[in-house]
Amino acid sequence: MSGVRPARSTAPSALFVALAVLTLPACQGAEAGEPSAAAPTTSAAPSPEPVEPAVISTDPPLGAVDVAPVTPLHVDAGHGTLTEVLVTDEDGAVLPGALDPTGASWVAAADLAYGTSYAVRATAVDAGGTPTTATGSIATVAPRTLTLASVFPTADTGTVGVGQPISVTFDEDVTDRAAVERRLQVTSTPAVTGSWSWLSDRTVHYRPEQYWPAHTHVAVDVDLYGVDVGRGIRGQRSEHVEFDVGPKRVAVVDATELVLRLYVDDQLVRTMPTSMGKRSSPTPSGTYVVMQQSRHYTMRSASYGVPADSPDGYETPVEYASRLSNSGIFVHGAPWSVGDQGRRNVSHGCLNVSVADAGWFYTHFGRGDVVEVTGAGARLQTTDGFGDWNADWAQWQAGSALAR
Repeated sequence: MSGVRPARSTAPSALFVALAVLTLPACQGAEAGEPSAAAPTTSAAPSPEPVEPAVISTDPPLGAVDVAPVTPLHVDAGHGTLTEVLVTDEDGAVLPGALDPTGASWVAAADLAYGTSYAVRATAVDAGGTPTTATGSIATVAPRTLTLASVFPTADTGTVGVGQPISVTFDEDVTDRAAVERRLQVTSTPAVTGSWSWLSDRTVHYRPEQYWPAHTHVAVDVDLYGVDVGRGIRGQRSEHVEFDVGPKRVAVVDATELVLRLYVDDQLVRTMPTSMGKRSSPTPSGTYVVMQQSRHYTMRSASYGVPADSPDGYETPVEYASRLSNSGIFVHGAPWSVGDQGRRNVSHGCLNVSVADAGWFYTHFGRGDVVEVTGAGARLQTTDGFGDWNADWAQWQAGSALAR
């Protein structure tokens, strides 16, 4: 066998063909030799996301009736941006309001009026710019109202003394004192501890535990407009007032000594001999607050039930009258009693001083300043003028409707 080259084997070629056939996909259904389908070379574009239409809503909702006028009117846009909001009353007056920076909502800038129908028209656009408009109306309640008659003091009163209480008065009886009192707020600089106390069904006063600190600034909010204050009655209006307290001015007198001592910021600045109420008409003891002042005033016995033509009646003109109570106690000039001043009590209850001293008191003391009387008659009633300081702190707090 030497010199004879062996024949080349064909086995490897057959094995390659077999492996090629085996590598066809198992799911290939074509007959042998049939061309396979070509793979796709392109795909369809995705469908665009649908645009949500803008939706407009209001609070209170359109069609609402008997709406409380302090309910803030809101207009809101969902899936869009507000482009126009117009709210008008029955006379065509436009209710002011403002859009937020995103244009998602509009809020009225004023309270609604009682017993009024408001037309609302609002337009919003969606992300694609398609507009949506909503129209309708809302109507407010037309209740019986509680009228706020007065708040005292105010900025127009001028600077007041450290004894000045705050007085809020209504034109009819308050049926739910607690509901009203919750809407009364006092803010002072510096801050003080204080309380409201009801003197009657129509009048509530506020005072600190101690006299106001000198030079306090006070802000009072009576936030009653639209508020249910009981039995379906709603507050007729709200009011905000501010006032300032001046120096501490306090006059002190003992009925057994008959010298009126006047202090400014706790420093004695003047003394005045005085004559107070005689035995048949004693001056009430207690803490008084100057209520008002008159350069000329006529004292009348009829003011406390004694006719002018009776044996004890009188009508006497005086100078420099500073009123201390509703019951007719004044500091005033009394030249007819100068000889008694500092010696004995001969008045009908007032603090008689000389005309010169009365003029000094009139000029240097004023509304809200304090006169403290000791050693005289029965205690001044808290409801007589600004007799608030004649209740101790516990008694005063007990007069709050929120203390119960």
